[in-house]
Amino acid sequence: MDNAAILVATAAVLSVWIAIFIYLWRIDAAARALRRELEREREHNDASTPSATVNRVREAGEPVERR
Repeated sequence: MDNAAILVATAAVLSVWIAIFIYLWRIDAAARALRRELEREREHNDASTPSATVNRVREAGEPVERR
């Protein structure tokens, strides 16, 4: 192989690696945007979801208090 063929092969390999890098970069940006959107949606749902707390647990055999 002469010098020109090596340069052409190197340029082809470099262009493939650059294309792969750009492709992965775009996928990462889309994944970050989706993650942000899901986190915002989760925060919105968590804020509107009612919650309850348990003050105590009844003992075995203790009657259940009805209100």
